[in-house]
Amino acid sequence: MILSSAIEKWQDNPTYKEQSKIHWFVWLLENPKSPISLTGAIDLYNHDIIHILLGRGMEVRDEAMVIGFTMGNSETTSSWVRWLFEFCARYLYPEGYCFDEDDLVEFERGYAYGYTRLRRNIHLAKFDCCMKKTVAKLRKEWGIKLINIQ
Repeated sequence: MILSSAIEKWQDNPTYKEQSKIHWFVWLLENPKSPISLTGAIDLYNHDIIHILLGRGMEVRDEAMVIGFTMGNSETTSSWVRWLFEFCARYLYPEGYCFDEDDLVEFERGYAYGYTRLRRNIHLAKFDCCMKKTVAKLRKEWGIKLINIQ
């Protein structure tokens, strides 16, 4: 499937959250336009593309994997930023966004997988130029093998 079709399908999902529906505290830590965003922060459009590349859905556990992957893949994420995010996601995030222990395990799996990819800083990638590429080709370019993260 080409990326543009995959995005259309993703956004047609009834549980899809538009930017305006994202809780302000989540926006504060995860959106690169926030003055206090954490490393690996990415805009919603490109975040959605990472969901597609990782073959993940829209549940909290899927979010944990995607955020973990993005933070782990960032060359500037430090251990204290990782700890801060985990603390906020576990204890400060509102209902519907809050991570439980299993979600934190998934975050760690995503972090480790993102960290071990040879190509780094996926949060800085702009996928607009890739709309005609297949999802499989983009996965190959980023070294993502679904069998490794399922």
